[in-house]
Amino acid sequence: MDSHNSEAAQVAVVGGGPAGLATTIALARLQIGCIAIEASDYAQPRLGEHLTPEGVMVLQGLGLWNDGFAGKHRLCYGVRSAWGEDSIAQSDYIFHPCGHGVNLSRPAFDCDLAALARREGVEILLSSQLKTVRREGEEWVLSLDAPTGRRTVRAAFLVDASGRNAVVARSQEQKSRYRDRLVGIAAFLQPRNPSSEGNGETLLLEACEWGWWYFARLQDGRGVFLHMTDADLLAPGKEGALKTWRDRLEATRYFREVADSYEPPETVIVRSARSHCLERAAGEQWLAVGDAAMSFDPLSSMGITKGLKSGIVASQIVLRYFQGDTSALETYNHDIQQQFASYLEQRAAYYQMERRWPTSPFWQRRSS
Repeated sequence: MDSHNSEAAQVAVVGGGPAGLATTIALARLQIGCIAIEASDYAQPRLGEHLTPEGVMVLQGLGLWNDGFAGKHRLCYGVRSAWGEDSIAQSDYIFHPCGHGVNLSRPAFDCDLAALARREGVEILLSSQLKTVRREGEEWVLSLDAPTGRRTVRAAFLVDASGRNAVVARSQEQKSRYRDRLVGIAAFLQPRNPSSEGNGETLLLEACEWGWWYFARLQDGRGVFLHMTDADLLAPGKEGALKTWRDRLEATRYFREVADSYEPPETVIVRSARSHCLERAAGEQWLAVGDAAMSFDPLSSMGITKGLKSGIVASQIVLRYFQGDTSALETYNHDIQQQFASYLEQRAAYYQMERRWPTSPFWQRRSS
């Protein structure tokens, strides 16, 4: 074996998104050597931009939040929503100790988080595709396709931060419990008149017959228009997602007006947003974090925050494991199941507030 293409670490983290990077940062600060494996180079568009005030405080705790970082992103001061009724209600963040959330510019956020991890001594392998996972005695052996060719990573412990695909957990024959068929159709639109941007930024939510809409403005002036619906409710064909986005925008009460200030989309991005939880989020010498362990409906606005917090928690579990605490992994798995059960109750309560379309398949599926 070419030693130049072989790496070794105490912990290998598969996935370099927010959950994976938070895990590596926290591990490094515990003096646990780790390496992160990321399939992308952070150049591709990524969904998930809003951080609640709680999420901002997590970034502050990690040491990422400063004037230079904040200047790349747009502060957000609350949420306006037309949910359960035609009129808009507003919920302000001013009463939170932090006072504001933030609309992140991705992938700049991921790059800055990766830079922080590198400063802590974490090696990050970009554009590296995981091909195989196997055990050799007490050691994990990962085979990667990297820009320099085939590469091998060896580690005593494995963290699955690969998102909803949960590739490590799947390799260990773990299954997920899926709760819906939710997908997001996103368009990143340029403003028609960039000089018309205002202050006091808020998110906008609007329920509609076939799902709901979300709008956030980014620091560069682009608007993110995201329509959430079920996969089987999309228009058919190659252009079905774009047609669905356009047709349903016209049926909204508030989003049509907001979209008039932006250029129309030429293409959209479709991503799974299904709620799921692994039947087991930890096993022998491995655990899953972030969306690999469990994924939440974007309605919760907790995706990135959950990922960051779960990575920090996971680092403590790994430390306990290395210190000989044999119950740590089972405790972690139990906590994940409890958190997901609590989330399902909250999600059901929020969806059941909307009663305006009783015959809609989307809302019928969420009525009980």
